[in-house]
Amino acid sequence: MFDPETASLLRSAPEFPDLVPEDLPKLLTRHYAQIVSMRLGGEEQSSQEDGWTLERIADTYELVVSINNDPSIRRSSAFVAASAQQLIARREELLKEKIAESENVSRDRLAPEIAAVLLFLAAEQYADALEAASKVKIEKEGQHYLVTELVRHIVDLAKGQLTDIVNRGNERVGLVVEQGSNVEFSAFIALVQSLVLGIENLSKVILGIGLDNTQIQPSIAIFEHVKSLAASINKDTLVCGVEFTFPGITHLASLLTATYDGISESALTRLEPPQGSVPEFWHNWIAFRAKKFPYIWPNHRKALAAGFHHNGTSAVMVLPTGAGKTTISSIKIASTLSQGKKVIFLAPTHALVEQLTVDLQEMFPQDILGSTVSSDFDLLLQVSAVLPEIEVMTPERCLAMLSFSPESFDDVGLLVFDECHLLSPQSGKIRRSLDSMLCLLAFNSIAPEADTLFLSAMVQNGEEFAKWINQLTGRSCISIDLLWKPSRQARGIVIYAENDIKSINVNAKNVQKRLDEKDGRRAANLRAASSRELVISPYAIWGLQHNWLDLENNNAICTFTKLTQDKVLLSGKLYLNNISITPNVNSVAAILAVTSASSRLKTIVFVNQKSHAISTAKSISNELGTHIVPTEDENRRWDALELELGGLEHSLLSKGAAAVPHNASMLRIERELSERMYKRADGAMVIVATPTLAQGLNLPAQMAILAGDKRAENDKRQLLEAHELLNAAARAGRAGHLANGIVLLVPEPVLIFPENQSLNKDVVSKLQSLIPEDDRCVEISDPISIVLDKISNGNTVDRDVMYFVNRLATLNDSENNERSLFNLKSSFAAFRYRTNNEEQRFDTQLVELENLVKLIDSDEIDQSLSILASQSGLPPLVLSRLRTVITHNIGDLPTSIKEWVSWLFDWFKVDSESKELLLFDVKMSVLGATGRNNNDNLSDDVLDALSLGIFSWLDGSPLKNVEIALGGRPDSNNATAKACPRARELIGTILPRGLSFIMGLVTRVVTEINPYDSQNSLSHEVVEALSTAIRLGYDSPEKLAFSIANPAILSRVGVHQAFIQESS
Repeated sequence: MFDPETASLLRSAPEFPDLVPEDLPKLLTRHYAQIVSMRLGGEEQSSQEDGWTLERIADTYELVVSINNDPSIRRSSAFVAASAQQLIARREELLKEKIAESENVSRDRLAPEIAAVLLFLAAEQYADALEAASKVKIEKEGQHYLVTELVRHIVDLAKGQLTDIVNRGNERVGLVVEQGSNVEFSAFIALVQSLVLGIENLSKVILGIGLDNTQIQPSIAIFEHVKSLAASINKDTLVCGVEFTFPGITHLASLLTATYDGISESALTRLEPPQGSVPEFWHNWIAFRAKKFPYIWPNHRKALAAGFHHNGTSAVMVLPTGAGKTTISSIKIASTLSQGKKVIFLAPTHALVEQLTVDLQEMFPQDILGSTVSSDFDLLLQVSAVLPEIEVMTPERCLAMLSFSPESFDDVGLLVFDECHLLSPQSGKIRRSLDSMLCLLAFNSIAPEADTLFLSAMVQNGEEFAKWINQLTGRSCISIDLLWKPSRQARGIVIYAENDIKSINVNAKNVQKRLDEKDGRRAANLRAASSRELVISPYAIWGLQHNWLDLENNNAICTFTKLTQDKVLLSGKLYLNNISITPNVNSVAAILAVTSASSRLKTIVFVNQKSHAISTAKSISNELGTHIVPTEDENRRWDALELELGGLEHSLLSKGAAAVPHNASMLRIERELSERMYKRADGAMVIVATPTLAQGLNLPAQMAILAGDKRAENDKRQLLEAHELLNAAARAGRAGHLANGIVLLVPEPVLIFPENQSLNKDVVSKLQSLIPEDDRCVEISDPISIVLDKISNGNTVDRDVMYFVNRLATLNDSENNERSLFNLKSSFAAFRYRTNNEEQRFDTQLVELENLVKLIDSDEIDQSLSILASQSGLPPLVLSRLRTVITHNIGDLPTSIKEWVSWLFDWFKVDSESKELLLFDVKMSVLGATGRNNNDNLSDDVLDALSLGIFSWLDGSPLKNVEIALGGRPDSNNATAKACPRARELIGTILPRGLSFIMGLVTRVVTEINPYDSQNSLSHEVVEALSTAIRLGYDSPEKLAFSIANPAILSRVGVHQAFIQESS
C-alpha cells in the first residue's frame, strides 16, 4: 500500500513498547484491507484487538507531534497519527457509528478530523490532507462565528485555497465578543482570533503577498505565543485573578506549528526564475498557479533542486503514476515559454492527447498568459502552418510534421515525451515505437538547441537513457528517479479456498452425471444446470507492503480477507469425465463492482475486449437498478448525440445508466458523456473500460477491478504487458481526488489457497505482477535494433523492415540535407552497442542496411517525391504512380471532396498493388465495415460498398443512415446490429487511420505538381481540406471551416444543418 519512501517515513517514527515502527506499513495496510472487505460485506469487525489499537496509535503519535520539537520526528509521527485517524474515520463511517456531535474547537478539545488535516499537512501528504479536509463539517450548531472561520481557514489551507483565506481576513471587521461573556470565554475567543490571524499570515507568505511588509507578524511566532498562553494564562494577568488552561487550543497551536514546519518551505512562490527566463512572465504564471496549487510536493522539490527546469538542461524523470507528472512538467514548460520559446508535448494515445490538452489549457490560460494550447494536428499539416505556444500530439503526428513542415519547429525550445516507456517495443509490435524513436532523432536534427523532458512511471533504465540524450544533444541531461507518490493503494488478487473449489467441482460433476443418465446420453459440453453449481465465496489476498515477497526467507508478507457475503459464479469446461474450473472474469468483476458501487465506492472495471465493456456495463447497471438524472450540460450532449446517431437507441451508452462503458468503438461525444456521468459525485458509480484506454483516463476511482490479466490475440490468450497491468491498477486513487484506492485483480486461471499451508507459486506470481518491488518494469530499448537484426537474419521482406528502409532509401544523395533527419549513428541502438564495445557489429549492420537501401530503384523519382517517400515510409514507386495518374488527369481532376473519393477508388481499381499497400493497415476494418469475411479480397464491389458509406458520412447523414448505406441493419432487434458497428468501424478506424492519411498524400502530390494554372476549376481549398474533411465528415471546405468556427455545435450532423440554415 505504501511506496518505499512513504513506508520509510512511517518506519522512522519513534518506537514504543510492543510497537516496532518497522511493522507500521503492514499494520496499517492490514487494517485498511479489513475495512475494504467490511465495506464490501465480506468481513465483520474484528472483536480481537491487539495491544496497539488504531486509536492508541493515533493518540500516542499525535501527542508526539504536539510536544516534540524535532522536525523529522514530528513529520513521521504526524503521518502515522493521521493515517490511523483516517482509518478510524473510515471504519466509523462504514459502521455508521453514531458519534455525538461536538464542537470543532473548544477549550478542552480539538476534533480528531481537524487534527487529521493538520497532521497530514505537517507530514506534507497533501492528497491525504485534501481528502481529510473534505470530511470536516465546518459549521456546527452553537459554534462561535470565529471558530467557524478558524475551521474554514484550516480546510482551505489543506485545499490550497489560500487566496480565499486572505480575502476573508481582509473583509473581516474587528472582533466583537457578545455582552455577558465570561472572562474564560473571552480569553478563548481571543486565542482563536490569534490563530485565525496566524493562518492568514502564513497564507500570505506562501502566496508571496506583502513579503516586504514588516507589520505582518510571522505566523510561527503567533502559533508559539498562543501555545504558551493557552498552556496557562497566569491569574496575575487577568482581572478576575483566576488561572486558566486551554488544552484544546494548546494542542491546536502545537499542530499548527508542526504544519508551519511542514509547508512553509513548500511555497511555489519561493521558486526563483530559471536561467534565461523573462521574470515578468515567470512571476505572472507563478502567481496564477499559486492561487490553485500553492504547494510544491516533496518529490517535485527534489527535481527542482536538481535544476531540471533550467534552460539547457534535459531530464529523464521517473515517478509513479499519480505523482504529478503533468504538474512538474508545467514548471519546465513555463520556463520555456518565459524565454519566448514553444513547446511540443507528446502523448502516446489520442485519449491522452485530449486529456492533456484540457489539463494544459487550465495551467496556461490564454486570457491570462497569452499562450495557446492546441491539439489541432490536422491544421498543422496545412501549408504555412504556425505552431501555437504549446502543441499536444502523438509521436506519429509529430514525426509527420517534422517531415512535412520542419520549419514550423524553428521556435521550439522543449519537447516533452509523456509515457516514454512506450519508446520500447512491446510484444513484437514495433511500428509505434519505431516512429517514436525516429521522431526523437528527427527532432534533434531539426531543433538541436531544444531541451527534452521524458516522463514515465515504468522506466527501469532512466540513467542509461539520460546518458544517451546527453550524448545525442551534446548538453546536460539528468536522470531523476522519484519513488514517493501522494496517493496509495491496497492491491489484492481474487482467490478461492481449495476445499470450496473441490466441492463445487464435485457438485457440478454429480449434476452432469445425473442428467446424462436421465437423458441416456453424455452431453458434449457442461450443462446449464451443472454450470449453476459453480457458485463460490471469493476471498482476496493482499500484499502488505511494496516488498511483500521476502525471497531470502521464503516468506510472503500478506493477509487474507473474505471479499463479500455474496457468492460469485465461476465457469467450467468439460474434459472427458472432468470439469476444468475457469475464472469467468467479467461476471466475477461485475458482481464485485455491483457490491462496491452499492457501498458508494466509485469503481472502474477493466475488461480486455471492446465488446465486453458494453455488455459488462449493461449487466452492472441492470443489477444496480438506479437511474442517474442528467445535468443540463449532459442533456445538451445527449441531444447532440441523438442528432448524430439518428436516435439514442443506436448509442453504446444508455441515458441514466448507473454503469457506463468507455472504449474505442464509441464516438468522442459518447466517451465525453461517459466520463462526465462518472466524474460527478451523484453520477454513474461504475465505468467499464479497456486497458488500452487507461492512459487517457484521469478519473477519480476508489476501486479498480481488473477483469483478467490476459487477452485474446492471434487465437491465443496472452498475458497483458506488465506496464498495462500497472497502468490500469494506477487508476485507483488519484492525488487531488482520492488519496487512497483499492485494486483487485480477477486473475486467469482460477487461483486457490489451501488452508494452513504455504502459497503456491502461481499465487505468488500473480501477486508479484500486481505488487512488484516497484512500478519500474520496462527497460527502454531501441526498435531500430530489431529492424537491423531482422535484416542481418535475411528477413528483408518484413513490413517493418520495408517501412524503415523506405524512410531512408530515397535520402541516399549526399547533397540531400534531409539525410541527417535520421542519423542512425546517433541512435540509442548505436549508443548501446558502443557502451557494450560492440560498435563493429553495429557498423556491419549499418552496411547491410545501406546495401538494402541501394536496392530501392529511385533513379526516376525526383527530389520532392523522394522526400515524401521518406516522410511517409511508403515505397517511392507507389508515390510515383500516384503522381503519374494525377498528372495524366490534369484538366479533369476532381473539384469536390466526394469526387476525390471516387477518383481515388477508381485508381485503386486499376492499380491493385497500390491499393493493397495503401489500405493494408485498415484492410480488416474495410472488410468488416462492408460485411465481408476477413479472408476476402479488397475487390471492386468492396470499394463500391465502402464509398456509399463514405458519401453518406460526408453528406452529414446520421450514423444510422451511414450504417444502412454500408449494408447494415440498424433497425434490427439485435443489439450489436442496432449499434451501427459498420459505421463505427468506418469513422473510428478506416477514415482516421487509412483514407485521411492517403488523402494527405494526394494533397502533397497535387501541391508539388501545382496544376492550378492548367485547370481553373481545381480548388486550392478543396485539395488542402481533403484529409481533415474526410476524417471529420464534411463534403466542402466551407463546411469544415464552419465547424472549426463553431465549436459550440457538438455534432457533425448539427454542423451540416446549421450551415445549410445559415446559407439559405
